[in-house]
Amino acid sequence: MKTPLVSIRCLVYNHELYLRQCLDGFVMQKTNFPFEAIVHDDASTDGSAAIIREYAEKHPDIIKPIYETENQYSKHNGSLVRIMNAAMHPDSKYVALCEGDDYWTDPNKLQMQIDFLESHPEYSACFHRANTIIDETGEEMQGLPGDTFRNIQARDYESTELFKVWTVPTASMVYRKECQFYPLNKRYRNLYGDIMRVLSCAEMGKVRGIDRVMSVYRVQNKGLTFSPDASYRFIMGAPEHYLFLKDNFKKVDRKVICRAISERFWFRISYQSTLKEKIQDFLKSFQYDFIGSIRRAVHAVSRRTVH
Repeated sequence: MKTPLVSIRCLVYNHELYLRQCLDGFVMQKTNFPFEAIVHDDASTDGSAAIIREYAEKHPDIIKPIYETENQYSKHNGSLVRIMNAAMHPDSKYVALCEGDDYWTDPNKLQMQIDFLESHPEYSACFHRANTIIDETGEEMQGLPGDTFRNIQARDYESTELFKVWTVPTASMVYRKECQFYPLNKRYRNLYGDIMRVLSCAEMGKVRGIDRVMSVYRVQNKGLTFSPDASYRFIMGAPEHYLFLKDNFKKVDRKVICRAISERFWFRISYQSTLKEKIQDFLKSFQYDFIGSIRRAVHAVSRRTVH
């Protein structure tokens, strides 16, 4: 096999119902360059592994499978990232993303994005519009992130803008491989890899939007991002997550990111179980945005007075 120009990273866990659509999106790509799809099954308990085997047998030059017997995501020790990094061809130049429950809709997607990056070396990444569907109904999602994903513009996007609003659909992103290895200070824990990846690209070059729908982002009520348990974990871990972003991504406006850190500490106060923890979060909120915390405190007191 020729050296692939692009490595597609595809994470799969119990995606049996959607996986064929995802893999069809890979093998239908029309390109003038070779590419590979690293499809990682994280010890699924449904029929996902069997589907991956079927496609790997039919398309051995494209589908490069990994089958786990033990779930790696649940370890939270970086093993999943290390496995995927090691599986990519060492000489591929670009990385594309698509998880097993999302899918590509345009057979020219990869060619279009690679053509742009090849002819614009100052850009580290590009992404495009995506439709967002609610899995249970098949309807288009209204509100965020659906509205944002549908309205991506053909222009450059700066770090602060990408930080403030969830802008980049995961399956739309193609970036230079060196962005995958942007050095990170891991003093604080990062909760979500998507924002880290997007901001890493913005640190290393320009990031471009493309105003063409070429993928679908699927929202599941039982999915990790939107589940009640995930929401609680995010509330409790959000201050440290934003401190991680502040540590590592200097192009994000300092006032904007400090305001976000302060808001996350303030919001977490009501979820803390001890008075000591509540006081600590209260003080940290003031530390990162004194004026904003004063306003929030005044607003909270006024609401109690009214009621």
